[in-house]
Amino acid sequence: MNIKQEDQKPKRSAMASTKADLRELRGNSQATVQEIQAFLRELKGKSPQEMLGAVASNSLVRSLCISTGLVAGALVFFTAIPYFNADDEPVPVAESVPAKEKTAEEKAPETSPETPAAPDPLSSLGVGGEIAAPPGTNPLEDKGDDFLKDLE
Repeated sequence: MNIKQEDQKPKRSAMASTKADLRELRGNSQATVQEIQAFLRELKGKSPQEMLGAVASNSLVRSLCISTGLVAGALVFFTAIPYFNADDEPVPVAESVPAKEKTAEEKAPETSPETPAAPDPLSSLGVGGEIAAPPGTNPLEDKGDDFLKDLE
């Protein structure tokens, strides 16, 4: 079965020739204008309902009502299931049993004395430290010195 294509033009690469691109653009824009004119001729004399499609507008409203009803029904249904399945009797709270006192063997420290304690990583960054400002000066006040002068 042989299918004939409408345009048997050889493929050319994009931006191969400006003159050919302009010729193709003129032909394509003329075809577009003709398609728009034919479309407008079809619509001439029709009511807005016919143009937009009365069936489409009716099905949109119907679909909106159906989806609203389904969501509301699902909300009520999934709220009612836990409400009616809940037991009326409250669950008794277990009494707390005091923990047994640890024996001497159990009181051994969790870390062995051979491993040194890890230093706090924030202390090396100076987090949490305080620096005292000289009294009578505001450290946030502009002193007029240009801190970017060394970059020039």
